[in-house]
Amino acid sequence: MILKKSLVATLISTVMCLPAIASASGDFSKRLYVGLGAGSSDLSPESEGGLGFTVDDGEDSASKFFVGYDIKPRMAVELSVADLGEALIGPANAGSISYQVAELSALYHFYNLGGYESLMSRHGLGAFLKLGFGTMDNSSELQFRRDNDLHLSGGLGVEYATKMGLALRGEIEGFDKDAKMASLSLLYRFGGNGGGGSNDGLFSKGGAVVGGLIGGGDSLSENDDDNDGVPDSLDDCMGTAAGEPVTATGCAMFGGVLDGVQFASGSDRLVDSAQVVLNDAADVLLASPSIKVEVQAHTDSQGAEAYNIELSKKRALATVRYLMLRGVPSEQMTARAFGESKPVADNDTAEGRKTNRRVEFHVIER
Repeated sequence: MILKKSLVATLISTVMCLPAIASASGDFSKRLYVGLGAGSSDLSPESEGGLGFTVDDGEDSASKFFVGYDIKPRMAVELSVADLGEALIGPANAGSISYQVAELSALYHFYNLGGYESLMSRHGLGAFLKLGFGTMDNSSELQFRRDNDLHLSGGLGVEYATKMGLALRGEIEGFDKDAKMASLSLLYRFGGNGGGGSNDGLFSKGGAVVGGLIGGGDSLSENDDDNDGVPDSLDDCMGTAAGEPVTATGCAMFGGVLDGVQFASGSDRLVDSAQVVLNDAADVLLASPSIKVEVQAHTDSQGAEAYNIELSKKRALATVRYLMLRGVPSEQMTARAFGESKPVADNDTAEGRKTNRRVEFHVIER
């Protein structure tokens, strides 16, 4: 059955608005994608009491088309239309009833095997949840009544995406209470190989910020008096030694606190944003195999002293392990725990305690 004109108009207008919705999400590589899928449906229309109708066969082939937009590292919005086939009604092949749905959904990408960086760029194997609302159209030679034109929908899916923009997706979806679909889809994301994330980490992906190690970018055309790869107009720490790995603001990368390395409360689990920072640190260590660093973990004074020293030990080791997973040799790093013994701010204030919960990198050998 052809979808209602009002529904088609809604779909078109929403697609036109997707780029505007996405532009408010900050420094993230927002990408439009389209997809086509096929699978099977499970349809179970209800029979009103006393009529004697039964569902002889509720399984049929199904197909779908969808268009979506990645608006945040973990979020996307998606429009889809699907033909779910038809359910055969008995007894004696009395007739059939067909199902078509149109949905507006929000997707939450909660997992990626490659970590947060791969999740942001939609590369590799990931998983997502879907929640939305939509409308359903039915047609039949039998008399029927549709209780709700609008309904809620939900789903769970996995997706494997390549850096070329192609992806294979498998998902299970439910529409209202009498229609389900399992499908396999091929989709394509526009806009190159994605990337993602802001340039607020250790160094800008497009510029020269690791002194003497990584070059390129327009910044080299500006004055750089201390020759650290960061133009003077952006350099907060003039006078760093030549060849010293530095942050995007020109300060020594491995000479103190590594901003952004944080953990979930009371645990040694790195938050997603910390993984992005450590990915950049790993790149620098791999480019400088002669450098050895000491990874120091500190806590605030809340909790028992013995607990804090153990927590900082776990956090220092978790940081080292993550860098090793990124390919950094273990011999380039030493983990050290200080607990609450070396505060740099007042533990009586929330801001001070936040400052004291830190990870520091110090070069111990060049």
